[in-house]
Amino acid sequence: MAKQSGHVEKRKQADFLPKTWDLPEAIRRRLGTKAGRQRLMDEEGHLLIILHAPPKPEDDELRRAFVLWSNPGGDWKSYPESGGLAGLNAHLESYQKVIHELDDNVETSNSPRDYFEVMKRGHPLLRATRNMLTVLEAVRKARDDDQRLIVARDHAIDLERAIDMATGDAKVGMEFSMAMNAESQADAAHKAGNEARRLNRLAAFFFPLVTLVSIFGINAPREVLGMPGFWPVLAAGVMAGLLTGALILGKTPK
Repeated sequence: MAKQSGHVEKRKQADFLPKTWDLPEAIRRRLGTKAGRQRLMDEEGHLLIILHAPPKPEDDELRRAFVLWSNPGGDWKSYPESGGLAGLNAHLESYQKVIHELDDNVETSNSPRDYFEVMKRGHPLLRATRNMLTVLEAVRKARDDDQRLIVARDHAIDLERAIDMATGDAKVGMEFSMAMNAESQADAAHKAGNEARRLNRLAAFFFPLVTLVSIFGINAPREVLGMPGFWPVLAAGVMAGLLTGALILGKTPK
């Protein structure tokens, strides 16, 4: 068996927390080096709230943490935004700003690609907002005597409703835009079909005449016009063209 070391390996400090925070060991044991998911830790009178900053597509699934700590004396501290509960309000305002920009983008979108870009940004933001609301609801229950936490929870409710409406509008807008594009393509295909039928009529009418002209074309025009059977053959060609056109177009779907 390998020999046990004579000292206890020092726990790595979470890189998203200030080193000056005096958190109890019961909380530190539950922390990794990264923030992980949004959650609440309530141990020995200490509250540690881990939230995420508004996600961006360029974050590549890496979430930037916002942490809030309350000691048993009721003092609040926050990081990286300072100010305690004032920092929490600033954190919520950052969500509101991004959601407002996203809602403006929905209003100015006019193509499926535009709506897709809105949804690409909106869905991670919707998930983050809903998880944040869940955490703040748990915080409100843990400290139900603090009116400021109730206000923050209500703010998170408004944010969740706003981003849900923005992403929903983007989805409906994309579906409507795609339906309009499909209708335009169907209309263009219908017009192209009508043009093709017109060309078929012309081809059907002139095919017999072209055949006759090619036959008579081996003689000089003056000789052709002087032939006794030219005009009956011409009339027969016209009739044959009309008949051929009627037969072809009669089988063409309308």
